[in-house]
Amino acid sequence: MQVLDGSYGERAQPLDIVVTRRDVLDEASFRGTGVLDLYAELFPASERDSPDDIVRWLLSGDVGARRQFSVSGQEMSYRLDSRCFILCAAGRAIGLGFFTYDHASELIYCNHVGIAKTWRGGGLARTFYREMGGMLDALFPRNIGVVLEVEPFDRDHLQAIIAGLERTGRRQLAADEQATIGRLLRVGWYDKLGYSVFCDAHTMQPLRCRSPCLDPSLPSSSWGGGEEDYWLMWQARPGAPSVEMRAGPLWHKAVSAIYVEILAKSLVAADPSGRRDYWDYATALVDRTLQQIATSDAYLAPCLGDDDRQLLSRWRRLAIELI
Repeated sequence: MQVLDGSYGERAQPLDIVVTRRDVLDEASFRGTGVLDLYAELFPASERDSPDDIVRWLLSGDVGARRQFSVSGQEMSYRLDSRCFILCAAGRAIGLGFFTYDHASELIYCNHVGIAKTWRGGGLARTFYREMGGMLDALFPRNIGVVLEVEPFDRDHLQAIIAGLERTGRRQLAADEQATIGRLLRVGWYDKLGYSVFCDAHTMQPLRCRSPCLDPSLPSSSWGGGEEDYWLMWQARPGAPSVEMRAGPLWHKAVSAIYVEILAKSLVAADPSGRRDYWDYATALVDRTLQQIATSDAYLAPCLGDDDRQLLSRWRRLAIELI
């Protein structure tokens, strides 16, 4: 158990960080923290995994052991270790961090991070994230860094939204406007934490990764509608070998780790014979993502460019609170 002391939000009290399979050992204790309620509060349904799947991954599935299965006669294996870090006040979850370590790539994948709205402010989110980083390095000393997905934002759309708010003085945002601003704020937060984004050296734009549908139980005709585009953010562990690795090979390693080792293999292993078509679909989609750029044509850049930072400053000057 790790303890944070300080004043955050409107309260001043010690805050505990508990970790699955270290402090939280069974399903009843995990659910009892209220972390799944917080998860549902923080993330829209389209971004959430099934609570039962989360419990299985954290407590019995992704526990650092090698798992093997066969698809169409091809033997496969993977080895993952998933942990949920739960920030608690008086025993109830007010923050969460869900991470998965892939032993094959030695990458840590950040699934979800969030803080309850009433506890934001005072730098708590950043402090919580940095504490989790130190704990992850202790748990997985061979890790080379953390990779995560963020939803892309459209700079022209952001410019139009912010300019319109400045011109009219309007304070209420439509749902799509809130979502667009939220994407900028999330990227800005990871930028402050020191993350970089994988970019195309020719277009100077972030590389887009296409995530397969997360629900293999749907009819195959529906899988395309469940796909999402993301940018990949990266933060190397200080002193890790990845610091010397070129961006292109690192990008290929990250894409394969997230979408094959962590996503596709986990989903297919639950029903190898019944999900052969899903395996073929998911791996073909990942191959198309990897083929979009040669490894020599990728580079790492700051998450926000100068134009993005100007938009972020203009948004903050408006002092409008997102719902």
